[in-house]
Amino acid sequence: MNQEDLYWFTFILVMLLGFFTYKLLTRHRSYFRLLRVPFEKPHFLYGNLDDVLSGKLTTMEKIEQFYRKFSTHRLFGFFNYMTPALYVRDPALIRQLLQPNMAYFESHGYFLDEQKDPFLGSQLHLVKGAEKASKVATFVTPIYRNPNNLSTMDGTAQKCCTALIDFITSRAELELELKAIFLKHTLNTFAGIAFGKELNTFQDDTDRFCAVASGMAYGTNPVQVIKTMAFYLVPGLMQTAGVQFTDRQEIEYLVSQYHKAASAPSTHSMARSLSEANEKLKTFLQLTDEQLTAQCAMFFTKGFEPTLNLLSFAAYELAQNPDVQGKLYDELVHHGLTKSNSSVPPKYESVRSLPYLEAIVLETLRKWPPHPLLVRECTKPFSIPAAENGDRASIPLRVGDKLYISVWALHRNGDHFPQPEQFNPERFMDGNAPQSNTFIPFGIGRGCAGQEFVKLLVKVTLVALVLRFKLQPGERTAEPLKLIESASSLEARDVPLVAQPCRFPFLRIQVPERDGVPGTMGWLDLVRVAPVRPEEQNAIEDRLNVGDTIIATLRENPTTYTDNKSCN
Repeated sequence: MNQEDLYWFTFILVMLLGFFTYKLLTRHRSYFRLLRVPFEKPHFLYGNLDDVLSGKLTTMEKIEQFYRKFSTHRLFGFFNYMTPALYVRDPALIRQLLQPNMAYFESHGYFLDEQKDPFLGSQLHLVKGAEKASKVATFVTPIYRNPNNLSTMDGTAQKCCTALIDFITSRAELELELKAIFLKHTLNTFAGIAFGKELNTFQDDTDRFCAVASGMAYGTNPVQVIKTMAFYLVPGLMQTAGVQFTDRQEIEYLVSQYHKAASAPSTHSMARSLSEANEKLKTFLQLTDEQLTAQCAMFFTKGFEPTLNLLSFAAYELAQNPDVQGKLYDELVHHGLTKSNSSVPPKYESVRSLPYLEAIVLETLRKWPPHPLLVRECTKPFSIPAAENGDRASIPLRVGDKLYISVWALHRNGDHFPQPEQFNPERFMDGNAPQSNTFIPFGIGRGCAGQEFVKLLVKVTLVALVLRFKLQPGERTAEPLKLIESASSLEARDVPLVAQPCRFPFLRIQVPERDGVPGTMGWLDLVRVAPVRPEEQNAIEDRLNVGDTIIATLRENPTTYTDNKSCN
């Protein structure tokens, strides 16, 4: 072959390689056109992620942009690089697909083979097969949602809240990285509730359980991070190679911790509840110790991250919205949680019926959903029915096709939630219950079985904090909040806040009627509504033994304290 022939051969080979590479990259370009779903023409390399790669928008914001652009359509197409993603934006269709037709979309898109990975493959959210998943759900879900289990965790929650308050008090008035502090608190709490393990990571974080559990829940182990990426990118290859997601030694260690908790008669834990249920339901579903440990581990890992993130976002919003923080404190006053015995963290029964606290948690879940993106994989051939308003035909889905639901965009739709960027708990007050079609922070269909535990732990912790501190933004507090986003969770990059201790937040006195409102009032709260009336000043002097010096200070400067939480 002479030089000219070699030149042409090389040229033709390069052209053919380029052509087939282009065809490979664009092989899905007609996917949405064939389905008759609206979409925006993608770039052949990065799809619709142009603004994301340039740093102008996050992935969630880009999808939200499409969500608004195709506002008259039930579905739209989005190219994640060159992988097509079918997004469902209509709330009624979301409900229709994932509730009555849940059997067609039972997979979250990352099933593990229980034969090859029995530990993870047996966990409730990863179980393969509708019948087996239904049995495991019937076994596990009542334990997670049993009010008796919610109330018996009081001792653990109170101990962990006390450790949290003590730690913050020792560093009060400094700008604290609350997310890192909440991480330790959440680890302590879930270790106790799931495995009956008493930890205080504020004093000692060298216990082996800390490394094993936080590695599973939060990806702190570098090897685990690499495994996670590999299972996400090439799950079939990893399972074919026989690679287990969780290290065998770690599984054996967790099983030993399960045995300790299950056999401890004086300890209330998820492990013990699962063991007792397994004895009662032998004829229905018999699980091995490793499978029971897997359910405990799932409760830990799937509850740990949402609780940590929800706490971080709620604390941030309370600091940024002092009026909301003040109203919450007033509610605690009204329900008697600011009495002198409030040095003990609140119990489950104390916080379950506080409407404004519930509204704060719901509004935090709306604005900062734990799972901003839901993925459901079609497991049986299915056709999305045509709409009455003009879709020309039903949309066929094949086995393996995936549906995507942007909870982030749904919760920030002004049609459902006016002024969605504003943190406004009032939208969930006065009987305004969240609509099940438009408010799905924990998913829908095969959702989160432990969501009540998550909400309860957040409520107990927030009450313990607000009773003792005024949360304020610090010098490093970002506005807007900087986020770390992934397909599975939404978290703040960091949450630096100042926790200012309240000097006398619990002292209450009877006061004469003021502006038509009789009742009790905190003595420092009373002073802030200066001028102080003579009979109110007398009430302070006569009914409170707070010391001559403080009384004198209040007389000289009755407007010293200007916040309804009376911090100085």
